[in-house]
Amino acid sequence: MDANKLKVELIPIFEDNYVFVLVDPESREALVVDPGESSATKTYLHENDLKLKGILLTHHHNDHIGGAQNLKNDFRAPVWAPLKNKSQIPFADTYVQDGDVLEFDDVRFEVMALPGHTLGHVAFFNPLKRWIFSGDVLFGLGCGRLFEGTPEQGYESLQKLKTLPAQTLVYCAHEYTETNLQFCKMLSMFDDSPIMGGDEDLELYENELTSKRELNIPSVPLKLFIELKVNPFLLAKNAQQFAYLRDLRNRN
Repeated sequence: MDANKLKVELIPIFEDNYVFVLVDPESREALVVDPGESSATKTYLHENDLKLKGILLTHHHNDHIGGAQNLKNDFRAPVWAPLKNKSQIPFADTYVQDGDVLEFDDVRFEVMALPGHTLGHVAFFNPLKRWIFSGDVLFGLGCGRLFEGTPEQGYESLQKLKTLPAQTLVYCAHEYTETNLQFCKMLSMFDDSPIMGGDEDLELYENELTSKRELNIPSVPLKLFIELKVNPFLLAKNAQQFAYLRDLRNRN
């Protein structure tokens, strides 16, 4: 696979999930990230005559792994999954943890452990393209629920994401941005709450988002430098503030 030629295709599944297919159009090779079901991905791979080189899984929730074993069997493709999810994803071929590096020819991914949403959650960062496949840790104007981890873990995981280059594109696995926008607009009315950047930045974000969604264009990938300006969870100053925001979002 040629890293310079690589492109990312988004396949919508279920109500709001995305499966990511990384394609080298010259070699006709592909990688798949978080296939919650297999049929749509199979169709795409067959229609485009692609060879599946591997499947990357960020965490064990079924809407991210439900189609992985079927794809593995049909395409004889290896699976990479978080080491801490070995018992939940027993069919994986290789288990990864923080600091590991995956290489597919000259396509390189650095593994980042990002606990909070789940304890074993990882992300895959491509430093050349500045792409991160972040599963359910960060969303447009939001973040993932803490199903297994603590607010401290969730907060620290977002701090790790903030160390990435500002131009990083975030391939999160759900189309939640419009719903999160409504939460941010509600949050901006509270004088005593941790507020995002400026109202002007949020208005610009809303205008761009509305234009995209009216044309049925995904809000994903997110631009990290923009999220750093307006995403309240990235702007939280400490774990306590993050916990307050997460609890408020859970109830709204």
